[in-house]
Amino acid sequence: MNRLAKYIIIAAVVTIAAFIAWYFKTVIIYILISAVIAMIGRPLTDLLCDIRIKKVHVRLPRWLSAGITLILMICVILSLFLLLAPMIGEISAVLKNTDFNSLSAQVSEPLKRINGFIVATFPSVGEDFRIEVAAFDYIKNMATVSSFSNIVTSLTNFIADISIAVFSIVFISFFMLKESGLVTNTLASIFADRYENNIRRASASINNLLGRYFVGISIESIGVGIINSLGLIFIAGMDTELAIVVAFASGILNIIPYVGPFIGDLLGVLMGLMTYMGGGIDMPLILYLIIVLAIFLVTQFIDNYIFQPLIYSNSVKAHPLEIFIVILMAGQMGGIFGILIAIPCYTVLRVIAGEFLPSLKFVQKLTANLKTGVQERNEDAG
Repeated sequence: MNRLAKYIIIAAVVTIAAFIAWYFKTVIIYILISAVIAMIGRPLTDLLCDIRIKKVHVRLPRWLSAGITLILMICVILSLFLLLAPMIGEISAVLKNTDFNSLSAQVSEPLKRINGFIVATFPSVGEDFRIEVAAFDYIKNMATVSSFSNIVTSLTNFIADISIAVFSIVFISFFMLKESGLVTNTLASIFADRYENNIRRASASINNLLGRYFVGISIESIGVGIINSLGLIFIAGMDTELAIVVAFASGILNIIPYVGPFIGDLLGVLMGLMTYMGGGIDMPLILYLIIVLAIFLVTQFIDNYIFQPLIYSNSVKAHPLEIFIVILMAGQMGGIFGILIAIPCYTVLRVIAGEFLPSLKFVQKLTANLKTGVQERNEDAG
């Protein structure tokens, strides 16, 4: 009976905790993002704290070091958005000088066979059906006053939500950087003393694994950007500045598992179309777009079979099938954002389960590679 009561109490506590986490999911997301930012920025903050000011023999206070770190990180993020300026300028210039009648003829010619197939397969659409005409009509129908009003309203709400999120994340990140070990010490004070060692071991393991993971995806993004930029410049003949911007934008999007590379491919093909419209490409439009798409697909192949196995398997010590299922579940629950934070959150849960539920067979199976990785690090340290 005592054991049954214990299990009932544990189940009730877990249920209540899950409900609280769901109800305050937005706040928890802010805290998780802030924790990631603090984890990335902590080495720089520690470095700034160790710097001594000459002639004064005074170190920078940690609050100032944390503030400088946040400012630098914000500047890096803003600079990434500023990289899009050349792309926007290129699109504006190309659209201004484009002969749309000539472009329509080039597009319509390759689509004749597709239109003929659609008419033959679906006679109800009519013999004069043209897929390009249907697409333009659909766009025109969407561009109504009501749709524009909805877009403005959604954009206003989005800006308000983003402003609140940015302020909250910066505020929380500052204190996490300022007070080293804030989360670990808080958790240790909440739970009983006998769990303190488990909490501190879990915190150290999480910091190590996620630190390796974020370093890994940063290297992956840079690698994808370099390969795409070389292909766009030397194979597709795209303008160097535009090629670098497009390539590294695809590298940044590549951080989003599965969905990000697809968006990067779409961006590359769109910029290829803009380049072709600008003139100077001596080949059929469809062939040129196929070449641009092939460059991104080859990069994806290299990323999927070389970069990602090294990053996901070696950094978070998880089987690729585990990662795939976790990402699918996270996408179902949280969309693109859920996919983005799926692997870090799964890593945290695995470490916590391994520390606090080591006797469960299922947990032992999931954390087997994790324990092996910890042993290897201890042997290397020894």
